[in-house]
Amino acid sequence: MKDFVVRVKGVNKKFGNNVILKNINLNVKKGELLCIVGTNGSGKTTLLKSIIGFVEPEDGEIFYNSKNIKSIEKKVKSDFGFATQENAFYPKLTVEENMNYFGNLYGLKKDVLKVNIEKLLKLVDLYTAKDVLAENLSMGMERRLDIACSLIHNPKILILDEPTEDLDVTLRKSILILIKAINKRGTTVVMTSHLLSEIEDVFDRIAILNNKTIAKTGTLKEFRKTTRKKSLNDIFEVLTKHA
Repeated sequence: MKDFVVRVKGVNKKFGNNVILKNINLNVKKGELLCIVGTNGSGKTTLLKSIIGFVEPEDGEIFYNSKNIKSIEKKVKSDFGFATQENAFYPKLTVEENMNYFGNLYGLKKDVLKVNIEKLLKLVDLYTAKDVLAENLSMGMERRLDIACSLIHNPKILILDEPTEDLDVTLRKSILILIKAINKRGTTVVMTSHLLSEIEDVFDRIAILNNKTIAKTGTLKEFRKTTRKKSLNDIFEVLTKHA
């Protein structure tokens, strides 16, 4: 239990009469790479927003380090970094100016911010583009800048909503390599995706979201053993067939 940095217990969420999440139970281990997979419209984004406190569920509880997410201080919430499907940066600012802006929002001291920017520019391979306006970046560079901005305050947990969406195969692979590098620095990463074939063997564990609830959570090795299927697409089909 103490190894779980985030625990989601019995969470239900609906908008009006539309049920989005139903009895969600999910644990996130400290330092792991966890991918929540599901089809478009399955509730993945709502689940992520619930975990970081942007959306309040009707029922259930969400804990961060054993404390209810609703009761933790704003300072503690800065332990989270969040990159949505929509870019958060400002097109008319340069790469470095955007990172400065987000660092100032978190109240980082000037010297700390300078060091963080330097490290992150190298990590996301944008150092040579630091003076380029964000509006002039390629789509892959935009995604890397967005991730860099979400990491500017050194969060302990990085939440990524479909970070490979709308990218070509080569760019998707580069983003997944970046995500693994971020995790190796000690950051817990929770990501969503519906591109099942491309996340195989990348993540420590996979949570399958289907029919508004978590159908199964485990490693790819465990899923292959229980379903006798090799590809994640086939595994997903088996585990959600009778759900």
